[in-house]
Amino acid sequence: MDFGQVDLHSLNYLSPIDHNLCCPICRSPLVDPVHTSCLHTFCSACITKALERSSTCPVDRSALSAENVSPAPIMIANLVNDLVVFCPNAELGCPITCARYLVGSHLSHDCGFVYVDCKQCDEKVLRKDSEKECLHQLQDCPNCLERVRGVDMEAHEEECPGLQGVCPHCALEFQRSEIKEHEASCDEATTLCVSSNIGCLWSGQKKALPHHQTSCPFTILRPILQAHNDRLSVLELENRSLRKKVELLTPRGTQNSNNNNEVLSFDEQAYQLLSEQELMRQDMERLSVSLGELEIKQSMLLMNESLRTKEELAGIRAAINGIRMQIHWLLTLRVHGGDHRHPVNGGASASNQSGQPREMNETSSRRMSDTFGQGVKL
Repeated sequence: MDFGQVDLHSLNYLSPIDHNLCCPICRSPLVDPVHTSCLHTFCSACITKALERSSTCPVDRSALSAENVSPAPIMIANLVNDLVVFCPNAELGCPITCARYLVGSHLSHDCGFVYVDCKQCDEKVLRKDSEKECLHQLQDCPNCLERVRGVDMEAHEEECPGLQGVCPHCALEFQRSEIKEHEASCDEATTLCVSSNIGCLWSGQKKALPHHQTSCPFTILRPILQAHNDRLSVLELENRSLRKKVELLTPRGTQNSNNNNEVLSFDEQAYQLLSEQELMRQDMERLSVSLGELEIKQSMLLMNESLRTKEELAGIRAAINGIRMQIHWLLTLRVHGGDHRHPVNGGASASNQSGQPREMNETSSRRMSDTFGQGVKL
């Protein structure tokens, strides 16, 4: 910590400050006071920043420059420097109050709540603990036997599970590690009605909750009210989304004729993007319809082709069945015809009686078999 750069504007003062000792710009007690040719007093840093923005006095708006600013009388500086202030580390526990001009010296040498280098290690430690045993070494907690650094022991004791704690509702003592679990089931704990989110204002002890629920009108109507709340939430989200779309689709204003070549505003760009998005959506719908029609046409073509194929297959099957029946009939005719041509007395007499030679009969048979073979191939 740089003790020579204490922010005097952030100090807290022990007693109220006379407004004549306050800077008109920062409204805080003067720091390094200066006065102007128009007899106004300011902090040196405040008036310097003000003159960088404007060459007029912040109070009466008269012309003012840096050459017209000079240190304030020493008496004014002594008055503000003698004001009693709290130590900047008062929130950490330092109880010291002193004159403002002594704050830097107090922080440099006396304040016990300033971090300094530990004499036994490279860590930082409060000045009030620097003479003690090094607090950065691990120590055993006497309550839970957990090893904790000495500098963290105070914070550890606030939540040490080995210490006893008191339930804030029923005043019973438990181990600190068990208090939260106990509070979740403590009958004396204060709770809200299960229908508090839909309007029930009842609150009381947990043990009285069942009796309340039997007579609570909100609990009886909870399913209906909950459904209405859910519906309202959905409608609010839809309404918010639609409102944003309407705001984007509605141009807030048109540009001037002189600014026609300038970049479009954000609202107009959003409007164009949404318009293009709508056109793309319409194109996608048209493509979807076209694809549906093509699928229907394709399915009809496949159906017609399959019906035609089925008819051809049925015709082929009918032709095959017809050929099979003809072959069967011819084979049957041949078998019966052979039985008539070959009587019991022998084939020679039958051939002689018919008056035809055997070779002619064999030739006719071969020709008929060839005809049958050709019919089968077809």
